Amino acid sequence: MTRKEMNRKSILTVMSVIYGFSVLGQTGQQANPSGDTENNFRLANYFHTLSNKPEAITADRTVDLADIEGSMYYDEDFSLGKIYYSDEPFKSILARYNAYTDEIEIKRDEQEAVESLYKGAKVSCEINGRRFVYSEYLDKRGNPENGYLVKVFSGEKHDLYEKRSKAFKEGQQPKTSLHLPTPDKFVDRLGFYVAVDSETPQFFPDSRKKLSTIFDDDKIGLLRTFIKKNEIDLSKKEDLQRLLIYAETIADGRKGI
Repeated sequence: MTRKEMNRKSILTVMSVIYGFSVLGQTGQQANPSGDTENNFRLANYFHTLSNKPEAITADRTVDLADIEGSMYYDEDFSLGKIYYSDEPFKSILARYNAYTDEIEIKRDEQEAVESLYKGAKVSCEINGRRFVYSEYLDKRGNPENGYLVKVFSGEKHDLYEKRSKAFKEGQQPKTSLHLPTPDKFVDRLGFYVAVDSETPQFFPDSRKKLSTIFDDDKIGLLRTFIKKNEIDLSKKEDLQRLLIYAETIADGRKGI
């Protein structure tokens, strides 16, 4: 095979990955570079059902999206985003993040149907300055999950990721006439994950007592002292960044607080 033929084959491979979209309302199967057509077809059906038939949110009754308080999105507007393949920019496209379904929704132009970006470790998307990467991570219980994360800090040893999601909370009917019903609603969820030495990101503990799940035992005392002295809030992104910057200094032997 000539170099020209090899280059052409590489370009076609990239295009097949990027355009492996699941189209809303489309019943056909989507392209898949891994060849796992059945899995992609199931994904397309799931997304179509969840977005166009909101009764799938709850099993025992019909729910109309218009009656749900809040939104599946943090930003409902499509913005000009950029798709990357293997960290190389590939294509600019209209995009938004569906925080409930954990999907990157895209439109090739304003008139086109909404599609879903293929989920894969090599495919990422930047929207409004936030780079969404599809990655495995460990949840609060240490169980492996896959989903979109946004890197918010990068150090030599530690990387911090943010996951902003939405959860559906079913409303409640009043138990007595003295109480008012509560509506169905989407509620915000925010979690942080840290990768140490480029390993799988894991849930960043929200308690000083659990720091040993992330950091070496000989660093825990210094970190707890830093947290107390600097009034670090483990639920705030800016404070976690400060903590990891300090963790970088003690990792390479510098111990100033």
